[in-house]
Amino acid sequence: MIRGLSALIGGATLTLAASAWAQTPPPQTVELIPQDPGSAVVEELQVVARPPGPAIWLVEKGQAKLYVVGSAPPLPHQLKWDSPRLDRAMGQASLVLVPPEVSVGPLQVAKFVVTGGGGVRQPMLGKNLEDKLPPDLKARFVNARTQARRTAAPYKNWKPAVAGFILLSDFRQAAGLSEAKPVSTIERMAKARGVKVKAMSQYRLGPILSSAGKLSDEGNLACLNDALTELEYDGSHNTTIGTDWANGDLASVRARYSASAVQRCVMRTPGGPALLAQQIGQSADALNSALNRPGVTIAVVDLAFLLPANGVLDRLKASGATITSPES
Repeated sequence: MIRGLSALIGGATLTLAASAWAQTPPPQTVELIPQDPGSAVVEELQVVARPPGPAIWLVEKGQAKLYVVGSAPPLPHQLKWDSPRLDRAMGQASLVLVPPEVSVGPLQVAKFVVTGGGGVRQPMLGKNLEDKLPPDLKARFVNARTQARRTAAPYKNWKPAVAGFILLSDFRQAAGLSEAKPVSTIERMAKARGVKVKAMSQYRLGPILSSAGKLSDEGNLACLNDALTELEYDGSHNTTIGTDWANGDLASVRARYSASAVQRCVMRTPGGPALLAQQIGQSADALNSALNRPGVTIAVVDLAFLLPANGVLDRLKASGATITSPES
């Protein structure tokens, strides 16, 4: 249950799959903020020659250096990538900051069960989700779970939004993708060198569940459509997305990653935009704190928090930091 809910709201923003689909509608590019002009810092650094490896920014303030690695989960389990810049920074760093963790307490779980799923389960158990979907969404949903090698049973009692994100997570698992990467890989690199790893912050699951439970019927169907569109896009780009990230090709990554289906769905919920803005703010605050002490820190930040205007990098620059692209 919690794994499925984490797929709905977790920091993993989702991408890629192993088998191409025969008929896939053109992918929709939807910005986190409609008509978002994008981060000025990101735009500036896209025009310079790309060093090898994933996109990394060097943020400097006083005697502090902060290397920001832009992450784009999920990535293939077997994706091979290397970065001379990250290797060199890891040899100097005393701390690696990773994305915020979800805090799930026993009282939250108990309340979720007692209230019938916090409003994200079907109001009448036994009703099959697929039988309640419009024909076009039902056909796409059935096709997707067939690709994920799942029956209708795991999804039938969930509302469309949650069912869509559970299916998206199942699809990626079946396709050999990891929603924990690249964070898990960077954590292993840090631990192998004896570098401390710390989450930037924690955020409570309760407010997000409460907000998700208030989605309208139309909002639920829109979120399901977003999840299926992202799943279909993943399936038709199985050979490029991981490579684009590993090569630091921000233009290609941005074309599909300005906002994940999860974020678009959260934006539709009551209070959702404020929750996402809060997460961006908390990440920027954590990085600013790292810049207040001398030494080298590495931070892994989701590109969805870096790419928008007034995202994490723009906020760091506004606070007086100098941002460049480190050389290889």
